[in-house]
Amino acid sequence: MKDDLENDALWELLGHARTASVSPYFSRRVLRDIRLSPAQPLLPPILLRWLAAGSLAVLTAGFCLNLDSARSGSGGIAGFGDFNQTFDAIAGIDTLVAVDDVSVLDYSNGL
Repeated sequence: MKDDLENDALWELLGHARTASVSPYFSRRVLRDIRLSPAQPLLPPILLRWLAAGSLAVLTAGFCLNLDSARSGSGGIAGFGDFNQTFDAIAGIDTLVAVDDVSVLDYSNGL
């Protein structure tokens, strides 16, 4: 297999090819051309303005709807109801499980 690679015509052609040389100022020229080329934005500025105005309008409407639902005591946007009712319902959750013997909670015995 190794003999096939050494006798390949491609290797002979590569041996006769001249080496490539790069100018010492190649990277400087490339960067200058990049800086001088006109840059085009991803989105046109008018579209960005409308997008910003639309997002601000949506945020404002959501804030106003949330304030209105909090004042009226309705279910709100997400439908969770009044927050005070929710907190009152779960206020006594720590009393549901009463353990007198704390050795039950010891997990060091390999349970």
